[in-house]
Amino acid sequence: MTDPTPPEDSEPTSFAENARNWYQKHKPKIRAVGAASLIVGLTVAAHLAERRGIKAWDADGAEDSAPPTPAFEDSDPPKRTAHNVRASVVKLSAGRQASERCRAAYREATGEDLPAGSTYRSEHRRGASEEDETRGEEAA
Repeated sequence: MTDPTPPEDSEPTSFAENARNWYQKHKPKIRAVGAASLIVGLTVAAHLAERRGIKAWDADGAEDSAPPTPAFEDSDPPKRTAHNVRASVVKLSAGRQASERCRAAYREATGEDLPAGSTYRSEHRRGASEEDETRGEEAA
């Protein structure tokens, strides 16, 4: 078994010297981890840029000459699409109560009384403008 204490005739080494020795001993591993980290970082950056619609290189590998521009530059921003929202019971913060309209809607939907400290959100269509609703009525 080896003795963990250094021999008495050796001088204590400085932190810098210990660090330098450690780096020299582990240099190949440190460089490999650094290269792998760089590759992963570049891959993540490319993936995020692709998700945002930014194209850094074309198929030939040459850089694009013009930066990407938003599709709605001179027009209105894109409109939100409408989607259905399912009915749900939502817990209220302390001291709040559901309105009589919510209680009645819950009673009509389930036949039971609304639990205390909760409110009811009925099924509805979110994000639909009045224009969309009138188009839907005309089509029906």
